[in-house]
Amino acid sequence: MSQLIEYNENNHSDYEWFDGFAVIRFYADWCAPCVQNFPVFEQCALRMSAQHENIKFGKVNVDQSPILTLRYNVYGLPSTLIFYQGQIIKRIAGVKTLAELQVIIEHAIHEHSAH
Repeated sequence: MSQLIEYNENNHSDYEWFDGFAVIRFYADWCAPCVQNFPVFEQCALRMSAQHENIKFGKVNVDQSPILTLRYNVYGLPSTLIFYQGQIIKRIAGVKTLAELQVIIEHAIHEHSAH
């Protein structure tokens, strides 16, 4: 059911070089808010993937990908980064509701699609 790709230091170029939007959730299995909020992120990914062609969703386990975590300056969990053509255009810190997450992502897409 999940459309989420598990990214790590071996396959991260898949979203970094993607010619569109990539929404990547940084998490850890020991992070209670990450685990509790994950179904919301998954639901958001399913809904938004159906609405937009040029968007992909994924997740990065910070314990398994410390280099990526440092590279993107991810300190708090969960952290969601929105990339557009390889550049970070938005950081979403902490837990968000489905509605909040969708509004933030839609706004970022709209802001950068206009260019």
